[in-house]
Amino acid sequence: MADVITSEYRLATEPGLKRFVAAVLEAVGVTPDDAAIVADVLVAADLRGIESHGVARLEPYYVGRIRAGVLAAQPVVTTVHETPTSLLVDAGNGLGHPTAARTMARVLDKAAQMGAAFGAVRNANHYGIAGYYAMMALDRDMIGIASTNSVRYAAPTFGREILLGTNPLAFAIPAQHEPAFVLDFATTTVPRGKLDVYARKEKPLNPGWAIDANGHETLDPRVALNGALLPLGGYGTDNGGHKGYGLGLLVDILCGVLAGGAFGKDLAGPGDGPLPGTISHFFAAFKIAGFRDPEQFKADMDKELRAFKDSAKAPGHDRIYVAGEIEFEKTAYHRAHGIPVHVKVWDGLRKLAGELEIPFDFERSL
Repeated sequence: MADVITSEYRLATEPGLKRFVAAVLEAVGVTPDDAAIVADVLVAADLRGIESHGVARLEPYYVGRIRAGVLAAQPVVTTVHETPTSLLVDAGNGLGHPTAARTMARVLDKAAQMGAAFGAVRNANHYGIAGYYAMMALDRDMIGIASTNSVRYAAPTFGREILLGTNPLAFAIPAQHEPAFVLDFATTTVPRGKLDVYARKEKPLNPGWAIDANGHETLDPRVALNGALLPLGGYGTDNGGHKGYGLGLLVDILCGVLAGGAFGKDLAGPGDGPLPGTISHFFAAFKIAGFRDPEQFKADMDKELRAFKDSAKAPGHDRIYVAGEIEFEKTAYHRAHGIPVHVKVWDGLRKLAGELEIPFDFERSL
């Protein structure tokens, strides 16, 4: 699946981009092991075409907060509680990615022994794409689940106060020959950044995306930026907005409340400025072998996924995708042809390289 690459993008190599991200983080005090994990997660997002969570976040979300002393470059991470099937970890206000990856790895090891296991992390920060951690289960014939709460941007159904984040959920299920089923989605209609894009372009919002400060639905992006996002399903209950609200609240409970971390009003909101680690995560994994033979299950997964892909197409459409398939194809394409990085992000990375005296050498030759 080829991306439409315009003059707004430059192409990077995967190894070079990972090496650069890790070098930047090490230059501001992050350990090499932690820096390598963050680099892997960020570049995985760009490979999958999720550029909002890729290297674009390096300076403003991570390096900038470390430089400001808001985020710990070398946190003290502790295990607060542990049983044979569960664990609770305190991330020490460090980067979310390293503790998340190591916690999910421990969850997988426990699940391998016990059949299923669960983990939670508190006192953390943004950890990138949730799907990365769910997908860690795939090569172990397990089903992986990951979620995280976030900075507050959304209001509950019939409310106008900002109480929920984008609060994503991710599920990863292996197949035999088909790409794995990877469902990774926010529980709000759109990310808040989309409101900024529409405001810059002076475009009206789609119905069901946002409300104004008084709780009324609005199509004006500038008004919406002073209001709130809506849950999946949009305004009210007619189109299922209450279901998105319920999913977002579920994530906040599984992450913040269960972990003993921040939740609800205690999470940062728009305009609060950078706050130390208030984000929490939740992970789960279980063995397919606890139910049936994994190879037979994966063969049936192929059959299940193909049934949808081979089904009758709506007028004007020639293909039906299943969750994770587009990202799988983008990853293969970007590995072969280069990872697209927006020129504004590219210029920001070049500036960062100059400030930290790091080689800027990851551009792919055409």
